[in-house]
Amino acid sequence: MKKYTVTLGGWYQRTTLHLSEIHGFLESGFSKLPLSKEKLESFHKNLNLKSAERHADFFEFIEAHTTDHIVIKYYEDGLYILTLENEDILSSQKTLQDYFDNLFEPAINYIFSLGAPTPKILAHIKTSHPFVVTSFVNSIKSFDFEEKTFGKSYEIIESRQAKVYKTNDYIIIVSLKNNEKIIEELIETQIFFREFKDQLEKYLNIHRVIWEEISKIKEKEKIRGREVEEYRVKLDSYQKTVDLITNRINQMGSYSLTRASIARKLDLEKTLVDLFQYRFEVLQDTLAYIQEIWSMTDKYLKTAIQTIVEIKNQSASRNIVSLQVITTVGVVAALYGHLTRLDFPHITQVGILYLIILLSLTWLINYSIMKIFKNKTYKVSINDSSRL
Repeated sequence: MKKYTVTLGGWYQRTTLHLSEIHGFLESGFSKLPLSKEKLESFHKNLNLKSAERHADFFEFIEAHTTDHIVIKYYEDGLYILTLENEDILSSQKTLQDYFDNLFEPAINYIFSLGAPTPKILAHIKTSHPFVVTSFVNSIKSFDFEEKTFGKSYEIIESRQAKVYKTNDYIIIVSLKNNEKIIEELIETQIFFREFKDQLEKYLNIHRVIWEEISKIKEKEKIRGREVEEYRVKLDSYQKTVDLITNRINQMGSYSLTRASIARKLDLEKTLVDLFQYRFEVLQDTLAYIQEIWSMTDKYLKTAIQTIVEIKNQSASRNIVSLQVITTVGVVAALYGHLTRLDFPHITQVGILYLIILLSLTWLINYSIMKIFKNKTYKVSINDSSRL
């Protein structure tokens, strides 16, 4: 029977330091970090690994093999691929998906669970990784595309080295048997390119959500004093998200340039364009666009925060006036008491009643002023900009 290689892969920014951490874990369940040894041992045991070796090529990478014949490759820039060779594509797909969702991804996430957190708005976005199915044949023309298995193909592209069928769930690559190494490199670059673009698209969509939330504050024109703290907390939360995502976006450029350089050395650029319409120059242009958008978002957010801070300061100054009024009332009352006194002070029923009335009056004045300022509306003035 014909064998297919099914590949599931993704990319998340890493470095050679992270690769060392992953190697220590995959090889022996070890980590230098203050993580639970019991959890590390459990995650490592569940991965069912036979071996995990570190290699050097254009990138350093770890190659691990499982007892279920899954091959894992994890590169120092954060690209990872899981492959399984089998006659039954659907069975391979299910095995890879289950292994990734329930074993591999939770283990890697736990290793990197310390440090800067993933923004909640990003963590809640479920990422779907399309499967790449590879078939090596003696003749590309002899390949029989099985629509029942793959679904209907919406695009077919052919180059000198391979033929690609694209469906909703699969990318099917058919190539000659002597092209195994080239196709492997092509798949890795295609996965990196696809994941890079997907991340940028997520950041664009998150920008839109945050921008609209800021705009809602601006469009109110006026807000009440009691709402100020609620808006300040919300905007501070957005600021944390913007800072984290901005830093991640700014890290992406070097990864793209390195992958582009390797693609040139392997002579993959033309094939990437022919089969997938992928150009690294366009990727860099898109990255620059997203960086500019997030810079604008940061400025827009800071303007909103500054406006809320000014309103909060206005409210605080009104509270000071309230305290001044209360203090004045207290001083006047004390002076009046001293001026009308005929002898040295002593406790009387009238004095106690007088004190109760004075305290009640003071509380009523303070409460009234606070209520007035909480319900007082303040003008919101934020410079608007066109939506992107």
